[in-house]
Amino acid sequence: MMHKAEFQVVFRLLQDKSNTNLRYRQLAAAAGVSVGSVNNVMQSLMEKGYVVEDGKKRLLRKRTSLLDRWTRAYADGLKERFFVARFTFLTPQVKECWRDIRMPENVSWGGEPAAALLDDYLQPERWDVYVSDNANALIATGRMIPKADGEIYVYRKFWDEAGTPPVVVYADLLAMGNDRCREAAERIIKVIGY
Repeated sequence: MMHKAEFQVVFRLLQDKSNTNLRYRQLAAAAGVSVGSVNNVMQSLMEKGYVVEDGKKRLLRKRTSLLDRWTRAYADGLKERFFVARFTFLTPQVKECWRDIRMPENVSWGGEPAAALLDDYLQPERWDVYVSDNANALIATGRMIPKADGEIYVYRKFWDEAGTPPVVVYADLLAMGNDRCREAAERIIKVIGY
């Protein structure tokens, strides 16, 4: 099981393998962890052969294996730590036209809808949404309302960039644990470039 700092640092490395060459202070700022945590994580990754030093550069190796490890940690409990609330679509018609919903700033689709937007292969059956602040931003769409057993699962973003990174979409799909999402994840991994 990955601890939170390792999860955050590895996420940054998976997003862009050149991040291995950031100064630890820069990587710490990007990952939202301490410099000491970055040092510990990088030492561990070097010991396990995920990061190797080649002269003055650090290179990310066994990237697919590291992605699998990160994805398993995400599915095995880390994702639930980011859970905020559940919502539902205002009407069945809104659900059918989910692509037309104008999302507020710092809110983005995750999981199946994000995969559908990236690849247009998967028809969503579950809706994951990531928010920066709180779930009430979804009420501002005029299309979603809070509901304890709603089909929209809201999670707190653990990144700063707009949209949902393909690495997260991939992990969301695999966390679903079904064949249709696994197939969509394999298509998404090509977008990631693994």
